[in-house]
Formats: sequence, structure tokens, C-alpha cells
Amino acid sequence: MTEDPRITLQVSGDSIEAFCREITRSSANTGRKHATLVALEGFIARHAGPDSHSPAYEKILARIRDYSGQTRSALLQEQTAALSPALQARRPAEIGRIHDSLSRNGFSQVLAAAWDGLPRQERDGVRRWVADWCRRAEQAAREASGYPDALNFRAAGIDLREYRAMKDILIQLPEGNR
Repeated sequence: MTEDPRITLQVSGDSIEAFCREITRSSANTGRKHATLVALEGFIARHAGPDSHSPAYEKILARIRDYSGQTRSALLQEQTAALSPALQARRPAEIGRIHDSLSRNGFSQVLAAAWDGLPRQERDGVRRWVADWCRRAEQAAREASGYPDALNFRAAGIDLREYRAMKDILIQLPEGNR
């Protein structure tokens, strides 16, 4: 059996710094920048071989993490700014897109910030809308399944991404706001 051809990569703190700057300047899409930096960190961690956990390795990962921390913060701010009006305008498709683009932890942070940013007089109406939307979606999915203890969102014509987002919102609302 022949061995696959290989290459040797050498990465320095300065070269990684320059590459991270290039990544963050190359696209207007913050989510894409963040995902690229996370992938770069994973690639370095996976392929560092005997250099893993050396001082150079730790410095390189720290530089990548600095940039990914910045892009993560920017991404969360962007998504918070998008979620507040989506909640106020009652747009489940947009809420589902935002939910789908974030980790569970990220969505929790965005929801908390968006909720805090909602005018107090709007919170009750949004909360009732989310609860009613979930109740109606579950009822339609139950009816579409043909079984009382099973849900079939597809047959009911309900986007599962939207349902997951709305259900997460309902679950995560502060106790006094349910």
C-alpha cells in the first residue's frame, strides 16, 4: 500500500496574525468570518502533531481565538439587532433563520439581549404570540400525524426550523415573563 503524498506546513504567530486579518477583511459576512476562524483553529489543533501544546502552538491558537472572539461578539450583536424586530413583527421564518445560524448558547445570549431590548409593553404580546404559535403548530402537527402522541410537522406544513426556534424562545423566556 502506498502512502498518500504529504506536505509540511509551518505556521508562525506573525503569519497566523496576517491570515486572520485577511479573513476578517475579506468578507462582509460576519458569520462566514467566524466560521472560517473556528475552522482554522480546529485545523491547527488537529494537525499540529508533536507541536501541539508547545508555547508556539498556544500562542498561535490564542491569536486565532482573539479574532474569533471578536467575530463572535460582532455576530451576536448583528443577530440581536435582527431578532428584536423579527419578534416585534411576528416573523417566524426570520426567527428560525437566526436560530439556525447560531449555537444554542449563542441563541440564548441573543434572545436574552433582544428580550431586554424589547419595550416592556411589547413583551406580553410577543410572549402570548410565541406561546400561541407553538400551541397551534403542535396541534396541527398532532392532527397531521394521525396518532395522538406523535407530531408530524412536515405533513402539517410547518417548517421544523421555525418550530425549534419558537419553542426555544418559549422555553428560555425568563420565568416571570412566561
